[in-house]
Amino acid sequence: MVGISRATVTRAAGLGLSLVAVAALAGCAGGGATGGPGAKLAGNQCTNLRAELNKMDSRGVPSLIEAKSAGKKMSAQQDGDISRYNSLLEQYLKGQCQV
Repeated sequence: MVGISRATVTRAAGLGLSLVAVAALAGCAGGGATGGPGAKLAGNQCTNLRAELNKMDSRGVPSLIEAKSAGKKMSAQQDGDISRYNSLLEQYLKGQCQV
């Protein structure tokens, strides 16, 4: 892993797990026959979501997601952070902010 820090790899792994969780939830909650993406969010909404996700990234929430998926017990605060992160990520992806 030349040029890539362990923290970067850990964050990417956590984000990957979050994306898998969101994709699974989106598939289950497709709603209706179309199951297509939600309405595109306005740019400032995407910016606000991304800013909050970045703050949570810097606090290590993706690593909490990874630890929880590996079976580690979480405190109520950590579970709340994980839920909030996944909710924000779902809004970000459904709002087509990543496009």
